[in-house]
Amino acid sequence: MEAWAAVARAAEGVELDPRDRAEIADHEAMGLGPAGAELFEQAAVLYAEAGDPGEALAARARAAYVRALGGAVAEAVAAVEEPYEEVLALYAAGGTGTRQTAAVLMGRARILLRRAHAAETAGAAEGPGAEAVHGAEAVYGAAEAAVREVLALVEGRTGEDVRLAARAAEAQAMLAELAGLRGDLPAAVRLFARGAAAFVAAGLPWFAVEYEARLASLAHHLGDMAEAERALRAALEHGGARLEAPGRAQLHLQLAELLGNRDEAVEAARHALEAAQWADEAGESATLGAWARQQLGGFLLRQGRWAEAAEVLESALPDLTAETHGDGAIVQTQWWLGDCLSELGEHRAAAERRLQAAEIARTWPEQQDHATLAHLAGESLGQAGLTAEADRAYARAGELWRALGNPQGLVRSLRARAWLALRTQDGIAAARALMAEAFQECATARDEAPDEESRQRFVTELGHTHRQFGDLLARAATESDTGAPPPALFDEALSQLRRSSRVFASLGDGALHSRTDAELTAGWLEIELGRLTEARARARAVLTAYDGYDGETVRSRRAEAEHLLRVAADDRG
Repeated sequence: MEAWAAVARAAEGVELDPRDRAEIADHEAMGLGPAGAELFEQAAVLYAEAGDPGEALAARARAAYVRALGGAVAEAVAAVEEPYEEVLALYAAGGTGTRQTAAVLMGRARILLRRAHAAETAGAAEGPGAEAVHGAEAVYGAAEAAVREVLALVEGRTGEDVRLAARAAEAQAMLAELAGLRGDLPAAVRLFARGAAAFVAAGLPWFAVEYEARLASLAHHLGDMAEAERALRAALEHGGARLEAPGRAQLHLQLAELLGNRDEAVEAARHALEAAQWADEAGESATLGAWARQQLGGFLLRQGRWAEAAEVLESALPDLTAETHGDGAIVQTQWWLGDCLSELGEHRAAAERRLQAAEIARTWPEQQDHATLAHLAGESLGQAGLTAEADRAYARAGELWRALGNPQGLVRSLRARAWLALRTQDGIAAARALMAEAFQECATARDEAPDEESRQRFVTELGHTHRQFGDLLARAATESDTGAPPPALFDEALSQLRRSSRVFASLGDGALHSRTDAELTAGWLEIELGRLTEARARARAVLTAYDGYDGETVRSRRAEAEHLLRVAADDRG
């Protein structure tokens, strides 16, 4: 287009023959889109004046097509019929060549494909009535026949003619579009692949990019991630330097998301960074660029690059809007930011992010995210030393877990509040009450479990609750301000640890590590109380439990049990 515009500027004030003026008008019209119809008609008159009736008919077909692009599809269908019939007669008489005839046939096929798309849209609006389906199929059939007419004309005749090869490639892609309209997505994938390959074979790889991108989308929809990845990589390769910045950004972002779903966070991050840079180049920093930076932040977080992820997410957040990106993207960004800040030890800031995200999620019909974020905010507030605020967040989460019918979340929120209660004036009394409620919820969930798998899950939660209550009581005894630790609290802590061990033992090998952990903790507490015989018995029980087992955890627990035995023996001597 730029080259022909330069020709037009150079020709100003120069007397040209009709053929030259026709080609200048023709190419100027090509750059105008729907506004170029009248200029195509002028070019047709000039081609006829120059003695090229075939090219004149091709220009008229182009005029009809751009009218279809402007929305006048029915008018375009009517306008293309006359040049179509005339060019077939002219070609049969030897009055024009294959290239000009193919141009008219392709123009008609494009128009009929536009009509097929319009029929699909109308059918979707009206609903799947039998009459609508029949009418749409008739339109699809007419478009397919027109496309196959192009293929029948040019196949075997392309030779070194790049234009004819491009017609054949485009026709394959048009068949793919029709297959997609009919709902035959596997056929659409095959045909888009065939069309893209034909453009590459014709030496026009940049024309393959659009079809490879559409192929990637369809393959992704069909669950063929390998084909989707291949198509996206091919689109980037074939687009090369000719690929415009917005398209390049979209392709890199799609590839990043696909790789991210496959847990290849490092390469996904590289493509997300490319997407963000090309979006900036395209002037879409606040739209596509913000989405790319949000994804980049998530991929950096997955790699444990907390500070970098936080910086990128902070940069994306001001540009993310509910209107453009959806409030889900804003919540996810705040959530990820909270995770990063928590890992960096910035607990107050993490709590703020999590609370902000929870406030947005509060309005959603599904409350799972709201509950999770409130729970996470409680963790951050507690770690920041904001006890009252943390308790309120956990209480809010507990109410949500209860409403969601999630006893596990409810029990965990109650246990967290019990630990917080140790910091308050009520101290151990408030903690006891909260742990008692947690025990009750565990027991109720266990007894009402719909299946054995669910029952075992709640039994496991009961074991953890006994274990945590034991740890809490031991902490309370150690931190007592009455001088020596109260033996009664230690005894109660031991009782809870013994219960925890018994609960885990009832679950068999699946809870072996949890059981031995409780046993070893109880053993160390026995030493604290001077009960060395009991401590040695617990250590030996752990060693016996691991007979015939191996693994990192097994070796660690066995080493701790042997150390416990030595300490108990030394104290005895």
